[in-house]
Amino acid sequence: MRRVIFALLGVLIATTAAWAQSAPARQTARTPAPARHEAPKRTALPDDRPCIGVISQLGEIFTVKKIGLVVLQNEENEVPIVSWHIDDLVANRIDAVLNKQFVLRRVAYPKGAFASLDVPKLFRDYDADLGAIVRTLSAGTRCARYVVVTRTASMVSGTNQVVQGLGIVDHGGLQLNIKLYALSVLRLYDGETFAVLRQRAASLGQLTLLADIRGPHRGVDKSFWPDSPDVAQNARLRDAIRELVGQSLEMTLSELKPTD
Repeated sequence: MRRVIFALLGVLIATTAAWAQSAPARQTARTPAPARHEAPKRTALPDDRPCIGVISQLGEIFTVKKIGLVVLQNEENEVPIVSWHIDDLVANRIDAVLNKQFVLRRVAYPKGAFASLDVPKLFRDYDADLGAIVRTLSAGTRCARYVVVTRTASMVSGTNQVVQGLGIVDHGGLQLNIKLYALSVLRLYDGETFAVLRQRAASLGQLTLLADIRGPHRGVDKSFWPDSPDVAQNARLRDAIRELVGQSLEMTLSELKPTD
C-alpha cells in the first residue's frame, strides 16, 4: 500500500513540474511581437531645371598632316577616332559646368549628318545650313538652349596649308616643328527659334597674331609622331588630345554664357 501511495505522489510531482516549465513558453508564444517601424518612402522631387541639349561633331576624325618644302612632300591622312570618345568628353565637361542650372540632354545623330557642310557650295550661308541640321537633329527634345560643338579650321603660319578639327601636324621643313591641335567652335542656339545667340572659337588664351596655328594647340617632340597608321590605338595621342579639348572647353564655356 505504501508503495502505491509513493508511486502516485511521484507521478503528481512530475506532472506539476512539467506544467510549470511549459506554462511560460505558452505565455511567451501568445505575447505579440513588437511592431517594426518601416523607413518612410522618399518621393523624388521634380527637377525644374530647364533642358540644355548638346550636339558635338568634334570627335569623328583625327588628321595626321606633314607639310613639306614643296607640294609633292605634303602628306595628309584622316583616321576615325570614335573609340577615343571625344564627343562624350565634350558633353561631360559641359554638364560639369552647367548642371546646377540645366539638365543636360545629349542629342545623338546618325553618321554623315553633317556631311553636307563639307560639300562646296557657292554663296553658302554656313550658319543657316548648320542651324537647319541642328533643328532637324533636335526635333522632339524641346530644350531651352542647345550647345553645338563643331570643327573649325586654321591656316598654318608660313604656309598655304589648312588644318581642321583634331590632329597633329609637322610643318618644320628641314627641322621638326610638330604641333597637336584641337580646333572647334561652340555655338549657343535658342531652343525655340534656333537663332544663334552666341558663338565662340575654343581657346586656351594663346596669342594668335604670331601663332603657327590660330586655336588651341601645343608643341610636342618627335616621339608623338605616329609611326603606325593605326592612330586610334595610340593611347599617348588620345590622352594628349583629350586633355587639349578639355582645357579649351573649360576656358571657353564661360564666354558662351548659356544661362543668360
